[in-house]
Amino acid sequence: MTPSNRKTFLELGKIGDIGLLFSCLGVAYGLMSRRHLLDLLNSLETRHPIQVFIATVLLAFGWHVTLRSNNFYVSRRVEGYFKETLDVCFASIVCALFSLLWMWLISSPARRDLASLGIVSLLFCVLTFAVLMLARLAGRVTMRALRSRGHNLRHILIVGTNRRANAFAEDLAQHPEWGYHLQGFVDEQQWHEKNSDSRPVSLLGGFDAVPSLLRTLPVDEVIVALPLATFYHQIAEIVVLCRQHGIAVRSIGTFFAPEESLATLLSGAADTITLHDESWDEHASMIKRSADVIISFSLLVALAPVLLITALLIKLTSNGPVLFTQTRLGYGKRPFRIFKFRTMVQDAEKLMAQVAHLNETQGPTFKLKNDPRITPVGRFLRKTSLDELPQLINVLVGDMSLVGPRPLPLRDYQGFSQDRHRRRFSVKPGITCLWQVMGRSSIGFEEWMALDIRYIEQWSVWLDIKILFWTIPAVFRGSGAV
Repeated sequence: MTPSNRKTFLELGKIGDIGLLFSCLGVAYGLMSRRHLLDLLNSLETRHPIQVFIATVLLAFGWHVTLRSNNFYVSRRVEGYFKETLDVCFASIVCALFSLLWMWLISSPARRDLASLGIVSLLFCVLTFAVLMLARLAGRVTMRALRSRGHNLRHILIVGTNRRANAFAEDLAQHPEWGYHLQGFVDEQQWHEKNSDSRPVSLLGGFDAVPSLLRTLPVDEVIVALPLATFYHQIAEIVVLCRQHGIAVRSIGTFFAPEESLATLLSGAADTITLHDESWDEHASMIKRSADVIISFSLLVALAPVLLITALLIKLTSNGPVLFTQTRLGYGKRPFRIFKFRTMVQDAEKLMAQVAHLNETQGPTFKLKNDPRITPVGRFLRKTSLDELPQLINVLVGDMSLVGPRPLPLRDYQGFSQDRHRRRFSVKPGITCLWQVMGRSSIGFEEWMALDIRYIEQWSVWLDIKILFWTIPAVFRGSGAV
């Protein structure tokens, strides 16, 4: 499963924090006086560049370790401000001490003034605390605004309706800024609170309803609130099912007592035991997302003339809009609008019933090589894959990736009969994939799904690079295009 956007933001934040600290150090020197800044520059001239470089690298590493050890790069969506303020304060002090040591090492012996360096370190500490706190407050405000509009939400399904489950759900309801959306509860029976003001839970069904719920609802995590020992077999079946879908499973229950204490609920979030999680490495995922943004934006700019000419050809040769938009299922089975150049006659989807019996593929997907709905220009666009270019917009906004399983229409997804096929929705869909470069429509449905699962299990940045390079000759060959 692809890591959430939170991990990508935190990885980018590591680089940004080091940049902020170096900026604060420069400003601290500037505030001290111009003479001290000149003294530093003059002292650097007397030092060997390699020594200065090594000392600076060690300084950046020390800063990073300090920030990391003070919980800068873990999710604080369920924490208050007080704990974060203490962590930032302590980190600022330690980073200032590292900076004092660095300035002492790179300064020439004749220019070492411990009092002046101490004042610079003190200014750096104050600036660092202010800047890091402002950055984190700005991040909290930004993420709250995004989550209030339905972005960056984690959809969860809770298994169990005991006291712990209800308390956990109430905490989520009282803190929408955490960004969790509760789909509902699953349990064989409701264990109501004894007090009269207990709110009814949204019970979606028993354990046997879990398969259908995972197929129809966007679910990022399943939270098990039941005692693990008592419900071992039921929980084991849920873990196996979630593994097929690529969905994380975590437990907030104890091993034995069904009515356990709530003592482990910390700041509204329960301590969890991860029962299943196959998230990709966040560093590699950050590289993947960064590449998606940079490459898609660059291609949209570079191919602007091609996009314009293609749009004109479509407009001049057939009636209807230039772009074809359709609801597809993306990461976590979330629907999104995909953009493509229109290659069929207007209202082609309404004519689907007339050609459905001519389907040339097995399984729920529909492919027809000589589809009568395709326009002459559309046939050329499909052969050259030019109709896919507007999907670069989907990549830029984050609905898709350059490489990933192809997004399927709702009609095709509704025809899925095996849960293992749904694992393809545990990653973002892509413009190209193994299926694209190995024959496209000439490949059967089962082999197509197997290639998607193979991509998910073997994914790496290098695999994405290879698929992108393999796509170029595949496009020129037009292999499997319809």
